[in-house]
Amino acid sequence: MPSPRPQQPLNSQHSVLTESSEWATILSVTEGESAFVEEMGQALATYGMTPMAGRMWGWLLICEPPEQTAADIAEALQASRGAISGTARLLADAGMIRRTTRRGDRREYFSAPPEAFDSFLEGAGRIYRKFREIAERGLDAIADRPPASRRRLEELRDVFAFVEREVPVVVDRFLRDRPGAPGRKDPT
Repeated sequence: MPSPRPQQPLNSQHSVLTESSEWATILSVTEGESAFVEEMGQALATYGMTPMAGRMWGWLLICEPPEQTAADIAEALQASRGAISGTARLLADAGMIRRTTRRGDRREYFSAPPEAFDSFLEGAGRIYRKFREIAERGLDAIADRPPASRRRLEELRDVFAFVEREVPVVVDRFLRDRPGAPGRKDPT
């Protein structure tokens, strides 16, 4: 079992790979936290997002306080404010983070609260519907071809139609059954 995070890390500096692939220093971050942020960057990069998007999301999942300004994030990740701003747009549009402002404060605050995942999960059905619709248009475009040459696209359409039907059911069940959900009796 991992030990709790110490008030002050064992070393005051740990490295994490930055967007430009140079080593930078993150202050007051434990080795485990630094490794997590880097791993999240690499994981999201394998799914088509930038490594910086993964790092920023990873950071927002573990940082204290849970709401951070662009300057806070830029300092923690040793990235430019411009890189943070562009990455924030990408993550907000994907439903992975929330952007908020505070009265009397011109700065934006970014967070990855649990409810931000609700819209992320609920949007999954739209993605599959879009691909199913594209596949259907593709099938219309090759309607005159023999069945054998249509099979690949029919399979794609059928897979996306299945996932489009099933994902909302699973997401609804998750949202209904997760701890703290309205009406749910959590074990005590």
